This record gives sequence, structure tokens and C-alpha cells, in this order.
Amino acid sequence: MRLDEKIALLERARRQQEKEEKLQAKQKESTPKEPAKKLTLEEAMEGIRTGELRLESGEIFEFETRTFTASQIPVVTFRNFFEASQEEPEGVIYVSHTHEVSQILSWPKEPIKPVTMKQWANLLVNGMAANRLHAKVVKTEELDFVDYICFDVPSGKDKLYNIVFRLKGTGQQFTGNYNCRKQDEDTYGVFLEAMVITLNNLFSAI
Repeated sequence: MRLDEKIALLERARRQQEKEEKLQAKQKESTPKEPAKKLTLEEAMEGIRTGELRLESGEIFEFETRTFTASQIPVVTFRNFFEASQEEPEGVIYVSHTHEVSQILSWPKEPIKPVTMKQWANLLVNGMAANRLHAKVVKTEELDFVDYICFDVPSGKDKLYNIVFRLKGTGQQFTGNYNCRKQDEDTYGVFLEAMVITLNNLFSAI
């Protein structure tokens, strides 16, 4: 075979390979990607129970249970997570600026007037409106020992996903406000809700 024939043959082979590679790339692009597996409350609660959970992304979350007030109320928090905290006689604040997540707990001495879940949700929405913020309630739950409300509220160009809860039937006024970015609702939001449900379950086990 002459040199020019060899060169022509190699060129045809190269073009065929390029054509096949382009076809494979096009097929790969057109193949629908499997949606990322969402974290469930059950998985989050199991991670809290064992103290650690590794997501499919490889990210590891650690948890610990701390007790608050003279009543030794057990509350689950993230472990090795927060960069700032502030403890006061009637509450505590934990903040992660990196992840934009906070856990705020309060046990005021002044008595809080008891209200129904519907009244509580209305007070929350109206209180936000008074500060020119539009709160959208997305979920309410009444458990045996804990009531909680999940709601969205604008924050600059983004939205915050919030969970407020109140402990009931213990003789101790105890409330919490957890939040994260709305876009992190499927991860941090699930963990935070699981922590609230775990609080209820810990009291159920007593």
C-alpha cells in the first residue's frame, strides 16, 4: 500500500472515530439523568440515633444531644458544625455562617399565653407582616409533646426555611427556631425537622 493510501486510510479512521465519539457524547447528553436521591426524615432520624450520617455526596454530618434548663430538656444539635454560639440565662443561639444554618432555643421566665396551633400560625404570619415580611406556612404538626410550624420567609434575594417549635405538657416553657436557606431545605431542613421530631420522641420514651 502506497504512503498516500495509508494516510487516506488513517484519515478515514480518524474521522470515523470522531463521528462515533460525537454520537456517544450526544447520546450521553440526551440520556435523562437520574434525580439525586432525597434525604428522608426516617434516614435523618436514624443518623441522629447513631450520631452520624454520610450522604451519597460523601458529606458527613454528626449529631449530639445536649440538655438545657433545670428540667434537663434533651435537644439534638449538629456536632462540630457551628462557628458561633451565644448562651444566655433564658436561651442559646448556635450559628454556622459557612452553611447559613442556625438553631435558637429559648426558655423565658415570663409566662407565654397558650394559643391553639391555628392562632399560633396566624400570630407568626401577622408578626412577620408587621415587619414587612411575607411568611408562607408550608407545614404544621401537633405531636404528643411538641408542636411545630415550617414556613418560608424572604431574605434578600433568597428565602429562608424556618421551623419553630414549642414544648408542651412539661411545665417548662421551651421554644425553638431553626432555619436554613430555602435551597437547602432537602438537606439541612430535613435534619432540622428530624431534630424536632426526635425531641418529641425522647419525651415519649420517658
